[in-house]
Formats: sequence, structure tokens, C-alpha cells
Amino acid sequence: MEEKVQPANVQEEGYTADYYASLIVGLIHKLNNVITVLSGHSGLLLLEPNLKPDILQPLQQMSRAAELLSRCLDEAASVSRNTPLRLESVALSELFESLESPPGLSMVKQCDERLKVQVDRRKAKEIFEQILRNASEANAKAVVVTARVQSVVELKFRDDGHGMKTEVMRRAFDPFFTTRRQREQFGLGLFKARGDLTRMKGRIYAESDGKSYTELVVELPVG
Repeated sequence: MEEKVQPANVQEEGYTADYYASLIVGLIHKLNNVITVLSGHSGLLLLEPNLKPDILQPLQQMSRAAELLSRCLDEAASVSRNTPLRLESVALSELFESLESPPGLSMVKQCDERLKVQVDRRKAKEIFEQILRNASEANAKAVVVTARVQSVVELKFRDDGHGMKTEVMRRAFDPFFTTRRQREQFGLGLFKARGDLTRMKGRIYAESDGKSYTELVVELPVG
């Protein structure tokens, strides 16, 4: 009988997270080599005096594009590193007290803060602060937090911002998707939050009417 041999790091249901992480690291390394060539040559050419505008402008655009791609790869490399989790039972009050809200945004807690969740404290803090930053960037003035316990602790973060359109909400958790034009924004916040929550046996999803509110629902294991 012929014996089937599984490739390394491959399970019956598909490739493992370690397999994809190593693939991403290898891809990032190759792309960084390309970026080095692009930024190096464009940088040398920009040192030439008296370049004509039809040459200078494309070179400047190439240099900026290489810089942006390099920063995107750095962000992707950071996300692909799965640091070990330190799961512990933490009261909501402890998590909320540690949060740093953006200026001009208030957080209204309408829940029993004695509720405990089983999370990595640092990861949970990052996720909650990402939700608050998103609300602030949607021109929200307040985020109301409610909670209920079923088989999990369901936390709802409802802001009073301009909401998310349906087509935006469909892609809100996609990597590198953002509606903001700032160069420092890479659209990895909610993507990373979803990944971290999956590792903690939780999940996140969004609801919005597209004009007056967005509600991020976070489900966490009971502490």
C-alpha cells in the first residue's frame, strides 16, 4: 500500500499558522531586497543636480513609494510575530482603568465592571484602545460600553461617530484596508485585533447604520 507523506508543518485540514508565518517572513525578506535596490538607486539619482521636472518628480514618487512599502512590511512583520499569550482572569474594571482614551473622547461604562474575562491583559488593552482610536477618528465624542454574560462575556463598544457604510464594514477587518489617507495609517488595527482575539478564544465583529453610530462587539471567555 502506498504511504502518503504530509509536507512539513501541514495538517490534514490545511497549512498551520507556523507555515504561513514562515512564508510571510520569507516574502518580507525578498521584498526588502527589492526595496533596497529601488530606494538606493532613486536616492543616488536624486543627488544629481539640475534634474528636469519630468525626471525629478517620478524619482521622488519612487523614493516615497519605496519608503512606504518598507514601513508596510515592517508592520506586517510585527503582526506576523505571534508572541506567547499570558492568559489570566482579569476584572473589566482593571482593564478599563488601564486604557488611554484619545483626547475629546469619553468612555461611558454601563456594565458590571466586576465581570471577569480570561485574556492576555496586554493584548486586551491594545484591542480596546484600538476600538477607542477608531471611534475618535470617526468623529465620535463618546463610546458607551455595555456587557452581558452568556456562554461568553459580550462587550459592546457603541460610539456616536459618523458610522461605517456597508461596503466599508465588509472590509473593516481586512489587512491593509483603511479609509484614512494619513501615511502612518496602514489599516492593520482591527485585523490584528481579530487575530489576537482568535488566539484568546474570542471574536470581534461590527454593526453600524452607516450614519450615526458604529458598534464593535467583542466576545471573550468568562474569567
